[in-house]
Amino acid sequence: MKSLWPLAKPACHGYCSCGRCICEDGRFGKLCQFQRSCDMSDGQSRALCETSEGEVCSGKGSCHCGRCLCSPQVWWASGDFCECDDRECDQHDGLMCTGNGLCNCGNCECWDGWTGNACEIWVGAEY
Repeated sequence: MKSLWPLAKPACHGYCSCGRCICEDGRFGKLCQFQRSCDMSDGQSRALCETSEGEVCSGKGSCHCGRCLCSPQVWWASGDFCECDDRECDQHDGLMCTGNGLCNCGNCECWDGWTGNACEIWVGAEY
């Protein structure tokens, strides 16, 4: 299991204000990680977003400049093609990842000190 604690904050491609990323002109996304302009045709972009079954972004997002943008209405979708279901991680005591990690593409990524398929095993120092 990959350690996530302390969580590294991804870079904001804009400026941070009250914990939110405020985008500069020409950028968008939660972390302003996408440029509005694109130097490829719609066909080229779409080809990069199609799954092996020919579906664009697994039907759970839209394609922009060859990258899938998972729909916020489908909050549990993630992955390069929005193919992952972040509701499908192992649970223990009724909690996904036992509350000791994050679900990422069907696998629990445990905080430091926790391990196991559902982050249910404490291996860290006494607490």
